[in-house]
Amino acid sequence: MTSRVRERALLGVTGALLGVSVLAHVQFLLGGGEAFWIVVTLAMTGFCLTSSTHLMGVRNAVAFLIIGVSLGQFFETLSVHTGFPFGPYFYTGVFGRGLLGIPFIIPFAWYVIVYLSYVLANLTIEHRPIVSGGVGQAIWLSLIGAAVVTAYDLALDPFMVTRIKAWVMENPGNYFGEQFRGFAGWMLTSFLISVVFRLTRRGVSVPAASLSPLAATYPVVAYGLWAVFFAAAGEPQGTRPIAIFAMGIPTLTSISGLVKWQRLRRLTDASVSARAGV
Repeated sequence: MTSRVRERALLGVTGALLGVSVLAHVQFLLGGGEAFWIVVTLAMTGFCLTSSTHLMGVRNAVAFLIIGVSLGQFFETLSVHTGFPFGPYFYTGVFGRGLLGIPFIIPFAWYVIVYLSYVLANLTIEHRPIVSGGVGQAIWLSLIGAAVVTAYDLALDPFMVTRIKAWVMENPGNYFGEQFRGFAGWMLTSFLISVVFRLTRRGVSVPAASLSPLAATYPVVAYGLWAVFFAAAGEPQGTRPIAIFAMGIPTLTSISGLVKWQRLRRLTDASVSARAGV
């Protein structure tokens, strides 16, 4: 199988997995069913793994998966048993059993949203989907990515507690039942997942010419579609306009970065072609 055929096959699988996730959301809108998030998380885990394989190679993609799942499991377990960093809560049986009181899909959900935010942060700040740089840059991009993740959580957490009833907050807070400290916990956890990956895999570097624009577009589309979903189906309904702006802004800024990256690619290709013709 040639590299071009492998690339097309990988992109096809990535698109198909995103399609499965979209269909699961549509099925929920039409008929309900709290367990639909299990299908969504599994499909999106595969989506992110194939997407990251194309963008950063197999080893880096697997490393991101391991770091995301491991740290997601660690902080979820820590919070369920100590209250830090999200506040005291416990999971119901909606998502089935897991490890140490954490349903098995939850650590994978952390990997998914942090990976999407990783690409969005890169596009927004550096105007390219993959960035390999110094410590300061890794910290800054991880902080931006953590904010993108937490914007998603502004819609997700109330939805999961109110509509899906996936977990119960022992001390309900002022934000649709969520404690404000929980958002600080989301910032901390997503920041650490991202920064650990960035600092331990600083050699991540793929020539821009070898990347398909579609591969870089997929994560932006996935995050943007979640913004649309929560804007249409978020519960309580007061979270719906929050989803539009909180998730819409990083979606639009990453689209801008994507356009600039593709424009630069075209200019670079034209320059190379011109030099080759001289």
